[in-house]
Amino acid sequence: MTTLMGRKWAVGIKHNLGADEAISKPSGWSNWRGLRTLERPLSRSSGDHSLQNFWKCAIDARAALFTLKRVELGLDYISIRKSGVLEHFEILHLPHLVSSFEGQHLTVPLSVLLNRELANEKIERPEISHGQACQSKKGEDFTFLKTECQRVVAGDDVSTYSVFAIFDGHNGSAAAIYSEENLLNNVLAAIPSDLNRDEWVAALPRALVAGFVKTDKDFQEKAQTSGTTVTFMIIEGWVLTVASVGDSRCILESAEGEIYYLSADHRLECSVEERERITASGGEVGRLNTGGGTEIGPLRCWPGGLCLSRSIGDLDVGEFIVPIPYVKQVKLSTAGGRLIISSDGVWDALSAEKAFDCCRGMAADAAASQIVKEAVQVKGLRDDTTCIVIDVQPPEKPTPPLPPPKKQVKRVLKSMFRKKPSESSSQIDKEYCEPDVVEEIFEEGSAMLSERLDTKYPICNMFKLFMCAVCLVEMKPGDGISIHAGDSNSGKLRPWDGPFLCSNCQEKKDAMEGKRPSGDGTYSSGSE
Repeated sequence: MTTLMGRKWAVGIKHNLGADEAISKPSGWSNWRGLRTLERPLSRSSGDHSLQNFWKCAIDARAALFTLKRVELGLDYISIRKSGVLEHFEILHLPHLVSSFEGQHLTVPLSVLLNRELANEKIERPEISHGQACQSKKGEDFTFLKTECQRVVAGDDVSTYSVFAIFDGHNGSAAAIYSEENLLNNVLAAIPSDLNRDEWVAALPRALVAGFVKTDKDFQEKAQTSGTTVTFMIIEGWVLTVASVGDSRCILESAEGEIYYLSADHRLECSVEERERITASGGEVGRLNTGGGTEIGPLRCWPGGLCLSRSIGDLDVGEFIVPIPYVKQVKLSTAGGRLIISSDGVWDALSAEKAFDCCRGMAADAAASQIVKEAVQVKGLRDDTTCIVIDVQPPEKPTPPLPPPKKQVKRVLKSMFRKKPSESSSQIDKEYCEPDVVEEIFEEGSAMLSERLDTKYPICNMFKLFMCAVCLVEMKPGDGISIHAGDSNSGKLRPWDGPFLCSNCQEKKDAMEGKRPSGDGTYSSGSE
């Protein structure tokens, strides 16, 4: 007898009461976690049974227990057990189950799905190992590493996640230290407490935006002028969510040997769009002028001379230097992968390929040390050089994954995440039996706070009606200002639609979006 746990299946079932009896919803179904009855009947792949004899059910096998009694192409039996009560259902002459890929219905052999569910049960959650290394020049790099964090989900179950981050400070270490101490709490505070695991993961992109902006706002109220880059990653199961401002990159090498960029580089040299945003908001972009018309060094924004377009802190630079992060969320295949998060001391010396190649086959702690050593050998110790290596692996793998021999093909760049293809049914067997590619779930890099907190994103009602979506201060009815107020591009959204901001956060939002002169207010955002 085989136990199966895994993903949602779309199946056609008939209650085992009689061949000619119309299906009725068995008692108790409404109280079964993870078992829902959908409205439309399932399309049949074979057989001539009336559609009224079929229910289309979405069965979340993570919450319900399946016991497979017999698997044949003509007649399959699945029993569903809940709280000691056994209900029997019969899959009637369905050699294939029906799945949906990008709106197209495709048939997937039952045996393939069962084999995959068996594999997924064994590797339900990955093992995470990590290491870090640093050679200090200015003492302004800081790291945050926290594994096995716990949160209570519905039904008093406990879910675990891990957090890794690098803070590369400039003009002092105060902003980096403050962000390291407060950012995670600010992100978690922006997520409702009553979400299940999938909802919590979906809420992370907007919560990260709110947490970054609140951390920046609170630090600037301390009237200190230092700033910091931030690259902040949360790992929940096989899902990686990365938020970044600045140039401390996070790069993934999958077990299949492909490289994926999970962060954005906010150096002004790298983005025409960011340069145009800053000049449109009243800032200037140019190189350092030494006199006589000679310009040297990288592009900088003025006032302040910062090389970055986004950071936390930087009070003495215009508010066009924003703390709104680029966010990318991806799902690893169950084969796992290796991640490197490093400050620019590493990436100014090493390419992504060189960084992964120099530490191949090493455990995470040794790999981090080797990467720092390689970077310092190339360029010398000109800056703080910090590296975190994280291995995300199936539990049965005790050593870091080694990708297959390199093929003479171009590596995958940051915008080339492969989606699961819509293939004919004759190709589905092959696809399902092969390891999954890295799947992109979410990506957004807009610097407009009104867009990043908008209700078009997952978990539309995550912000409470009478609470500021950024600083979480409670507001009296009518005091909150909609993020859509004064927005000519809000479409059908009305000015009284949420989320809402307090007057201070609305003032900061307007300044960051260039709707009032930079520096005109009680605080400014920006840096060094």
